[in-house]
Amino acid sequence: MKPPRDAEVLRLGPDVIQRLIPHRRPLVMVDRVHAYRHAPAPTLWASRYISSNEEVFSGHFPGFHLWPGVYTIEGLGQATLIGAIIAYLVGDRVKGGGQPADIYTALRALERSTAQTFGHTVDPPDFGGAKAPRAGVAGHVDVKFLAPVFAGCQLDYIVTMTHVVESLARFDVAAEVDGVPVARGTMTGMIGAAAAVP
Repeated sequence: MKPPRDAEVLRLGPDVIQRLIPHRRPLVMVDRVHAYRHAPAPTLWASRYISSNEEVFSGHFPGFHLWPGVYTIEGLGQATLIGAIIAYLVGDRVKGGGQPADIYTALRALERSTAQTFGHTVDPPDFGGAKAPRAGVAGHVDVKFLAPVFAGCQLDYIVTMTHVVESLARFDVAAEVDGVPVARGTMTGMIGAAAAVP
C-alpha cells in the first residue's frame, strides 16, 4: 500500500488502535494505520495482516485458509470508525483555532508512549479537549467481493468519508491485497452520538 504524497504519514499500531475503538481480539480487524488525509475528504489508509493462526481458520474451511468475507467487511467498518474518529478530532481542533498537526502529533506521541511503556498504562495525550466518539453502528453496507483473500496476506483498507449528516457518515471503501482490489463499495453508519465532523 502506498498512500499519495499529500497524505499525512501516521503510523499507529494495534495498541493505539485499541485505545481509539472498542473492539478487542479476536475481532480487531485493523492492526495498523499507515496514513490519513483530511482534505479534500477525510481518507484513511490502514491494514490487517492475516496469519495462518487466526482462530477463525479452525472452523472456516478447515485446511483451506480462506479469509471470511464478513471479516473483510468488518475490517472496512473498523477502518471507517478510526477514520471518522481522527476526522472528528482534527475538525474539532481546527474549529477551536488549532491545527491538524496538533492531532497528528498527539497520536504519534500516544504511539511512542505505548511502545515505551511495555504495557503499562499511560495518560492519553492532549487532544485539545476533544472527546471523539469511540463506537459506531453500521446502517447500510454495499460491498462487492472481487477476489478471495488467504492467510499470509496483508489486507489493505482505503476508506474515504464522502458525506456527513449529523452523526451519520457515508464512506467509499476498498480493500486490496498487493495492490489488487479484493472488495469495494460503500458503507453508511452512525458514529457516536455527536460525531459530525465540525
